[in-house]
Amino acid sequence: MGCGRNKFESSSREDMMGGSGCICDVVKTILNLQNQAVKHDDTCGSSCFIEPIGGLTKHGHADTRVFMLLDELGRPFKVVTKGKDCTYSYTPFFRVEDVFGDCCATLRAVVAVDDEEAVDFFDEDPNVMDPEAFEDIAKFKKTETCVTVDLNNFTAIQCVADVDLNIHHH
Repeated sequence: MGCGRNKFESSSREDMMGGSGCICDVVKTILNLQNQAVKHDDTCGSSCFIEPIGGLTKHGHADTRVFMLLDELGRPFKVVTKGKDCTYSYTPFFRVEDVFGDCCATLRAVVAVDDEEAVDFFDEDPNVMDPEAFEDIAKFKKTETCVTVDLNNFTAIQCVADVDLNIHHH
């Protein structure tokens, strides 16, 4: 089911998949891990299921699991964010803020920074990431940009890092 759609509607894709997709389940798991983590062994070093939050970082404390969502061709979903210097850039990195409905999520855009400057992953073609740009990531920073997405529209999720973005919930 999609964002805001009636539960009795269905599409052939959802019938084949049998309801909510695995990306939805992964993002729900990330949200739960961010909220409260429990120790658990995991064999894949970059798995999204590593517990607790902080398992994907060299540093101890973390409050966010940064991830990318990919389409069927492996292209990252991205949004435009505005920097402090009023320049705009794309970011493919997100923090889940909430999961609701059948498989909808509110995601906060997160930018990778190198010496306080946003790292640009999309030099010329906004559909092609420069993998070498990953070498320039010193840390991540939260943005004020949030989007609501239907998680059923993505084919893959890649978890990138566990970081401390100094998130405070009321």
